[in-house]
Amino acid sequence: MTATFFLGIDAGGSKTHALIADANGHVVGGGQSGPGNWESVGFDGAAAAYELALDEALRAAGIGRHDLAAAGYALAGLDWESDYGRLEPLIDRLGVPGPRILVNDTFGALRAGSADGHGVVIIAGTGSTIAGRNRHGTIFRTFGLGALWGDFQGASGLVWGATRAIGHAYFGRGPATALADAFVNAYGAADIPDMVERVSRGAATWPNGRLAPLVFAVAEAGDAVARRIVQDAGEDMGLTAAAVLSRLDLGHEPFDLVLAGGVFRSRSALLLEALEAPVRACAPQVRIVVLEAPPVAGSVLLAFDAAGIPTPPALCTRLLDDAGSWFQTIGGAV
Repeated sequence: MTATFFLGIDAGGSKTHALIADANGHVVGGGQSGPGNWESVGFDGAAAAYELALDEALRAAGIGRHDLAAAGYALAGLDWESDYGRLEPLIDRLGVPGPRILVNDTFGALRAGSADGHGVVIIAGTGSTIAGRNRHGTIFRTFGLGALWGDFQGASGLVWGATRAIGHAYFGRGPATALADAFVNAYGAADIPDMVERVSRGAATWPNGRLAPLVFAVAEAGDAVARRIVQDAGEDMGLTAAAVLSRLDLGHEPFDLVLAGGVFRSRSALLLEALEAPVRACAPQVRIVVLEAPPVAGSVLLAFDAAGIPTPPALCTRLLDDAGSWFQTIGGAV
């Protein structure tokens, strides 16, 4: 019997998704497990996450490994050429037959959000990475290692900007900001010194990306300091995206700029306008796409690519819609 199903696995720092679709792009099964980045959970932990998500997806689809025609793997921690030697043995252990494609997880999101798999993607979650691919197959990716190596710090960067501004306001060095009351209230503290004491003495968690919605809310309410923080974040990502697209010589043609990750779920017009300006200045035909579907849909499209099977727009739309519905149904966060 001919294998007719296509597998995608997207392994990230917080969760791993597996998704199986038929030849028409209909999702027939999906699975979810824990973190799949070997850098944080080790090789055995990553392999276990891959396998758990895959087995769950196979059970949901009612098929076996032998029914899979091809696979696409978008893996966090696949950052350098040397990492293929580390991760391909883990993929071999899954026992999935047929051709396959392995990429860094940023390129899975790019494949999900772009019309034909080329363009630029900005991932902005806890941290941030920007990557791109042109029509000739040339790729480029930032390091994804935070501000120390040139990237925006993602949601964490927004929050660190806010805490820095709160400190400056308290010292009298900077302007007063509504961020102060917002953070004090979020911590259930009496005032700024009480909040900082709790954090510094271990009674409360250090400010992290989970507080980013507060920064957006205060900016939306009109606070000048918060607005500046959000605008700076957008401009930072936009300038790097412009550099990436220029390296790939994309500025003279239409292409998709895919925005993925929790930072963009804010739908902040302030952020998006600041991001778009430097990009459109050097790429006037750019199309901005906020990815709504789980990136694992891109991994499934990579499986089609591995098998040499075209993915017309109707198939892509069907797959992305089904993928979003599937993970909402099982309670997995996109």
